[in-house]
Amino acid sequence: MSQLVEASVRLAEVMHKAADAQLPKRLADIVKLHAGLAVGSAFIPVPGADLAATVANIWAMYARINNELGLKVSENVIKTVAGGVATNLAGAAAGLLVVGTAAKLFPGMGSLGGAALMAATVFGITIASGIIYMRVIAALHEANRSGSFTEEDFKRAADAFTRDKDSLKDMIKEGRKDYQP
Repeated sequence: MSQLVEASVRLAEVMHKAADAQLPKRLADIVKLHAGLAVGSAFIPVPGADLAATVANIWAMYARINNELGLKVSENVIKTVAGGVATNLAGAAAGLLVVGTAAKLFPGMGSLGGAALMAATVFGITIASGIIYMRVIAALHEANRSGSFTEEDFKRAADAFTRDKDSLKDMIKEGRKDYQP
């Protein structure tokens, strides 16, 4: 969770909200809560619906982070960024997600095994999504202190942070290590 804590502290500093010493902890707690909620989506037995629920959970996490920071960002921007980040992270963890989803096609033990495999993966993807989102917001605020950003600004910044597939895999791996069933 060191990357999560680092991203939380950095974002609080950039937003000039470091005076609120509890903000980094609250930001990290939001991400951890949504990572835990993502585990539940892994147990949705319908292949594809599980991943859609994960993306919706990430979108809700971004909205809560924005709320905590007092940021006014449109739902469309949040949905676009959440979808893009989740897609890039899912690409980095594609093997695990495909096996987990495919296993769900077999009733009983296949569904349970697939869900168990996916649980740690979606937990890691959600942690990584939170880290990336906080880094995106921090980078946007460092580049433009006015706090006014377009959808294109968000997309460009998110793409910059999700370009390095090895880094994404490391973030997911770190997040998966923190998962405890």
